Amino acid sequence: MRLKAESQRWKRISVVTLLISGVLLLYSLRLAWLQFIGPNRPLPHDPHTLMTQSVIQRERGIVLDDGRGRIVDRNGVIITGRPTHALVLFPLKAESLSIGAVHTLAQMLKIEESDFAERWSNTTEPIIWKDPKDTKRPYPISAEEQKMITRQNWNGVRVLPYVEPYPWHEQTPHWIGYTSEAARPSGASLTKGSQPAWSYVKRKGMAGLERSLEPLLAGLGPVTYVHYMDAASRPLHGLDIRVRKPSNPYYPLQVVTTVEMGLQRSIQDIMLQRGITKGAAVVLDVKTRDVVAMVSLPSYDPNHIYPAGEQWNNQAIQAISPGSVFKLVIAAAALEEGITDLHEQFHCDGTYPKYGLSCWKHEGHGTLTLAEAVADSCNVVFAELGERLQGKQIQRYAEKLGLIDPVGMRSSDGLGHEPLKQFEGEHPGRVFVKQAGGVYKTDGGIRAQTGIGQRDVRITPLAAANMMVTLLKGGIYGHPRLVERVEDAKGSALVSFASEARLERTIQSSTAYRLLQWMKQTVATGTGKALQQHSWVLAGKSGTAQATAYGLNELNSWFVGYGPADNPKFAVAVVSIGEKKQEGHRATQIFGDIMDELARKEK
Repeated sequence: MRLKAESQRWKRISVVTLLISGVLLLYSLRLAWLQFIGPNRPLPHDPHTLMTQSVIQRERGIVLDDGRGRIVDRNGVIITGRPTHALVLFPLKAESLSIGAVHTLAQMLKIEESDFAERWSNTTEPIIWKDPKDTKRPYPISAEEQKMITRQNWNGVRVLPYVEPYPWHEQTPHWIGYTSEAARPSGASLTKGSQPAWSYVKRKGMAGLERSLEPLLAGLGPVTYVHYMDAASRPLHGLDIRVRKPSNPYYPLQVVTTVEMGLQRSIQDIMLQRGITKGAAVVLDVKTRDVVAMVSLPSYDPNHIYPAGEQWNNQAIQAISPGSVFKLVIAAAALEEGITDLHEQFHCDGTYPKYGLSCWKHEGHGTLTLAEAVADSCNVVFAELGERLQGKQIQRYAEKLGLIDPVGMRSSDGLGHEPLKQFEGEHPGRVFVKQAGGVYKTDGGIRAQTGIGQRDVRITPLAAANMMVTLLKGGIYGHPRLVERVEDAKGSALVSFASEARLERTIQSSTAYRLLQWMKQTVATGTGKALQQHSWVLAGKSGTAQATAYGLNELNSWFVGYGPADNPKFAVAVVSIGEKKQEGHRATQIFGDIMDELARKEK
């Protein structure tokens, strides 16, 4: 009995021992899970692990580069996304602030020490110290100040690389466009319902190249600078600023345009000096049809966009009444349709009484040929030719010379995106307005007014400059190019857009040659005589049109042409919108100034 009792006691002890060992084993396994496995597994409804979350709770991050691709000119001059530096203050409690940092930085930033210390200690997120004159920009830090701050190594103070979205401000070309805040993604992406540790602004293109090239410019994500804090918001020693960025070394991409920013800025200055408040100028390279400059006024600042205003509209791709510039279309149609010839004699006594029209030269031009009518811009001759032509003929030759459909290049990037518009927002032109039932009304009176570029005719300055190139190429039509290629972050070409990709003869070479000769005569003896005293011998056609309704004292003055006349290198279109009648023909003056600037750069 005694042995049996002893055996049972040991059995009970063994069972208890096994149970305790099992419990201890389960606790050990649980602790091992919590220590080594659980913290590294994603949480329900959250891609982050417990380990990541514990780090996130101590992070204070700031995005100084949202990763968006940049746009540069043909020489690599940065237009959007220029690298610079910014003074960044990370959150610190008042007792952690360095007295020396507060004193020195307050003097440098021209602010009271107490105000500076209060703002710094009250911040809960890292902040960029902004320029008080423009809160969209970081405070400008000199190279010496950068060295001093770096040398001092104050806690919570850093001068860090920063990418300025639009460094040209009001000198930013309109064709760049602008971006708006599309979303504010969480930088840490905490679980649903919790507050993110920090966030950044994701931008989306809303106009210009920013919009049309959005698939290429969007980027892969931001470059973030992270600072680590303890539960009392004190910096964790040994954990300095850490950088996070996308791992793909080929991003962000870079868009290389055909424009030369030095020339762009010079032309803008020329237009402002001539008193232009609203207008445009387009310069095309005759050989490649590339846009070398495209200026629009009034200027705009993509850092401060007011959608209700008109400043951000690119006037170079807006359809505007052209006046006598359209006489080139009428002359081409009249020659090729055989309704006149080079020997016909016209007579102008200053009036075209049939429809109450008159010539700008009140006493009339007398007897003249078509060549002389172009050079002297005779309204009577072109009203008569407009009436002789059929409406569909005028429409067809406007199309042949590229004045109706948008002319800007559209290209596939070969990456699966839809054809990309290089001139986003470009307006089509028009000759006649459709009436009820979708038909055009083109009676004799309408055609006579159309013949002098009035009534319903609208063209864009870009199309007008492109028409010059079409004539200079013997009647071969093509599309202007604004973007040459897209490069990856290492400088290798990812996409290239070929110039003159699609070519088509639209008018006879003999017709194009005659129009070009008549434009030379315009400067030699006609309405462009004011251009004779410039660096190059020039050729072109002037135009003047009512800016709005008849009877108002506002005009659109145009000049389109090319130079040098004997070896054409550039085609230029200029328009001054809403010009007062007594102010002179500013478009002609600016055309000459632009050609002088081009001649200077060609030396």
